[in-house]
Amino acid sequence: MILRYTPRARQDLHEIKNYVKNELANPQAAARIVERLLKGCSNLKSNPYLGLDLSSKIGQKTDLRYLILSNYIAIYRVDKNSVSVIRIMDGRTDYLLYLLSEI
Repeated sequence: MILRYTPRARQDLHEIKNYVKNELANPQAAARIVERLLKGCSNLKSNPYLGLDLSSKIGQKTDLRYLILSNYIAIYRVDKNSVSVIRIMDGRTDYLLYLLSEI
C-alpha cells in the first residue's frame, strides 16, 4: 500500500511540531513526537485496517477510519492501493467537532 498525507495532514504535523517547539519550548520533544506520529502512520502501509471505523464515533456512515497514536488521532481513508492520512489531531481536544465541520 502507498501511504499519502493530504496537505491538511502535513499542516497538522507542522502545527504540532511548532506548538511543542515554540510554545512548550521543547524542540527535542517536538521532533520525537512528529517522528512517532509518522512511524505510527507508516504501520498503515502493511495493515491499513489497523485503526477503527470512524462511523461508530460520529453516528453516521463514513469511509474514514481513525488510529490512536498516543495523545493524537490520525484520521485516514483506505482506497484500493493507498492509505490517505486526512488529519492528525490532538485527541485531548474536541477533534470530532472540528472533523465533522470538514466532512
